[in-house]
Amino acid sequence: MKIKMLKHLTPIGLVLGTWMASFSVQADTIDPMSYTDKLDVGESVTIRKTVTVTEAPTSSVLDVMFIFDLTGSMGGAISGAKAAAADIMSGLDAFGDLQTGTGWYSDPGSDGTYVDLNAGNTAASSGISDMWDGSSCSVGGMGVGCGGDFPEMTYAAIKDSAESTSWRTGSNRFIIVLGDASNKGPVMAPETIAALGAADVNLIGLEFGGGAFGSSITALGGDVYSGGASSAAIVSDIIAGVTSSFATYSTVTVDDFGAGMPGVGVSVSCVSADIGACVGSDAVGSYDRSVERTFEFDVTFTGMAEGIYDFDTHAVVDGGIVATEDDLFSVGPRGGRDASVPEPASIAMFALGLLGLRLRAKRS
Repeated sequence: MKIKMLKHLTPIGLVLGTWMASFSVQADTIDPMSYTDKLDVGESVTIRKTVTVTEAPTSSVLDVMFIFDLTGSMGGAISGAKAAAADIMSGLDAFGDLQTGTGWYSDPGSDGTYVDLNAGNTAASSGISDMWDGSSCSVGGMGVGCGGDFPEMTYAAIKDSAESTSWRTGSNRFIIVLGDASNKGPVMAPETIAALGAADVNLIGLEFGGGAFGSSITALGGDVYSGGASSAAIVSDIIAGVTSSFATYSTVTVDDFGAGMPGVGVSVSCVSADIGACVGSDAVGSYDRSVERTFEFDVTFTGMAEGIYDFDTHAVVDGGIVATEDDLFSVGPRGGRDASVPEPASIAMFALGLLGLRLRAKRS
């Protein structure tokens, strides 16, 4: 095994963009941000990685599903709900790698994943534009928006979204529900809470009616904000809600989520854990973002099978990706660090040499 200790580099503040009040934030980092090496099959190299978790918002992999109440009582509010969702989507784009989608519920019927997560992040690509506009009783060919109000099938859509959405590995996950009434069965709180927990999804409600909707969301452990406020206030509240979910954390690690296999095995050992303790591959403690914190890990890459492997290794906080490193490995038998691997130009010259010898042989 060869050991390489790379010096810690001061993290660079990355401007994530402006939003409403024109704020800028630092992104969480993994240092180094890229690594390239050659390994023989069975050979390993260990790299010291430093993860820096900064103050305030984070640059992260963010998956957000918007779930719309499309019953008749939302007729006067649906245009505002759609506009709010589009504005929230634009605001959340400042957090980093964002994907969005939509679902809906009516009475009867629900579809928690009407448009699955995608990186388009527009009202059209996310399915926001397709939501009922009050002009007809249909969305996606389903009869909705024509009564059957109070209570509604809120939990059915939330549970379906948690279970059927194509959440990305290591993403920070949110369901934002836009509605105005309480829940009714057959899906009730226990199975909905279980589905949210199994998928590790955070829940936020945007209320366009009475307190019954809010009570249904808080009963699931979600946070609720008013949909009757101005667009700027709604976006500010939701951004604050998402930001608060990153305010405290208990585990930090480095993980490739199996992306290096079958060619490169990745194992991790925690070296330093700020105010916490190292437990195997994890830094464990009661952390918060009141100050910038640094964590160190030894990451061992082992050549497993011949080939060229380009994959990502991530800084992971409470199971969610907050920073990404690009790794590129050439694995032997001639891939080892002592091997002489021809560059493309050398290969071309060698081919021309062979061609010259062949022509000379023909002339003779």
